[in-house]
Amino acid sequence: MANPLESKHIAPLYRAITLLDRLVEKGCASFGYNNGVQIYSESFAMPLVDSRADELIALLGGADELEWAKSLVLDKSQVPRQGKESCVLDVLSLLAWKLKGWRKGPFTLASPSCSLHIDSEWQSYMKWDLLAPFVQIGGAKVADVGCNNGFYMFAMYAGRKAESPQMPQSPQKIVGFDPSGLFYCQFAWLNHLLDLPIGYELLGVQDLPAYVQRVGEKFDVIFCLGVLYHRSDVFACLKALAQSLDKGGVAFIDTLIFDINDVASGLDSSISGLPLVLSVRQSYAKMSNVYLLPSLSALEGWCERCGFECVEVLAIVPTTTQEQRKTRWIDSLSLENFLDPNDSSKTIEGYPAPKRAYIKARRK
Repeated sequence: MANPLESKHIAPLYRAITLLDRLVEKGCASFGYNNGVQIYSESFAMPLVDSRADELIALLGGADELEWAKSLVLDKSQVPRQGKESCVLDVLSLLAWKLKGWRKGPFTLASPSCSLHIDSEWQSYMKWDLLAPFVQIGGAKVADVGCNNGFYMFAMYAGRKAESPQMPQSPQKIVGFDPSGLFYCQFAWLNHLLDLPIGYELLGVQDLPAYVQRVGEKFDVIFCLGVLYHRSDVFACLKALAQSLDKGGVAFIDTLIFDINDVASGLDSSISGLPLVLSVRQSYAKMSNVYLLPSLSALEGWCERCGFECVEVLAIVPTTTQEQRKTRWIDSLSLENFLDPNDSSKTIEGYPAPKRAYIKARRK
């Protein structure tokens, strides 16, 4: 299998990340969590005093690109830094810009004199804040499947750091799984600054059982957020999660669902409670990789057939443009472009607009 870090687009970005120690020391920053991940270091304001970062800057496009990137960085008066002496955060901002698109976040990098805000497409803190009161991972072996750039894994550690009453103890380990080279590079860029003991495997959910067999231990808690509806074989996906959990382990899953009441109101409960599934024809909200949207009853049944029990519904939440929207940190379209312009209760294809179920399921 081809290494995604060696692809034409990703290889120079990954090379740039390997050169970051010439710019700033690994683990130089502290961090916290409040409606996103905030990363703080006095090193960010340090001027570029020698040529150690020259190769890194050249990989990213050179001096002209660096000067442009200063428009992303604000000084303490909230004015862009263009025209000022280059500092470490200017280079970091250029690399962050080259690492678009930023789906999960937001992230803020700050020093006493300057700051960079990465306004991601998804306001991922909304999902994490919904889940956090139900999460107990002290001493646990944790996996985040479809982890993207690691936002939720960073949030877990920030919760420990702040001695959150919901999560007072550190996990034994956290490992993220995602086959995307771009998302891995975003994670590696962030974790160079934080140097947290988080693993990251360039693997998908289908690879999870082989991974746990190889390492010789299963997980206590698995997060699988926004993955299930992208899998054409939902039973294989759920079985992979169950097989990778220790007995009694817990999976947190969120997925798009189909609520028949959204298309036919006033139905008898004997009908509206049926385990129905919407089979997407070509695309859903312009996503061609969405296949099956289950009713809540169908989702519970899928989990039970695949090795789970005690399926608990934590929340059912419509996706709104407060949570998902286009920003300059992504190049593609976003939710507002995926809905019917004349009726936001429908997707552009005429399906019910996105609604998500958040569930907690225990392995039998």
